[in-house]
Amino acid sequence: MKPCTVSATSKRGATARLTARAAKVAVAAAALITTAAVLQISSAQPAAGAALEPTRPIKQLMETTITEASNTIWGAYDPPTSAEQWSALEQAALMLIDAAKITALGGTGPMDNEWATQPAWKPFNDALLAASEAALEAARAKDHTALLAASDALYPPCEGCHLQFNPGVANQN
Repeated sequence: MKPCTVSATSKRGATARLTARAAKVAVAAAALITTAAVLQISSAQPAAGAALEPTRPIKQLMETTITEASNTIWGAYDPPTSAEQWSALEQAALMLIDAAKITALGGTGPMDNEWATQPAWKPFNDALLAASEAALEAARAKDHTALLAASDALYPPCEGCHLQFNPGVANQN
């Protein structure tokens, strides 16, 4: 399970944190949707044999999308109490699913394409995708126990990938 700092706050405090995260997730979702749209548009009429090409560095995708979405899921240690909170968790899971599909391609950063071709990259990325899909299923079912299990499954591929491919960011909260 991802280590986290849990303060002794009221449920209202937990709700406020989740609502604030929902706003951040919405901003990150807009960035991801833009990236996905660019990928979709660029792939609408690909040249014969042309492959999809990433449009930004993986580091930027991590900072604008993956970190915020995963923190939203990891932050749901108290059961959500509103449709808005469940929706924020669903959106976070969707963002992670889309991000995992994009990171599978590599990126425009100096090491991104080399990393994406390494044999260890795909298992980390596949585990991120599977955990994100489980979080989506849990959020849609409003199943907090399943959401916590998905949250636990989300941490190992993140940590493992950081340790292998970018050790300087491992364990940063």
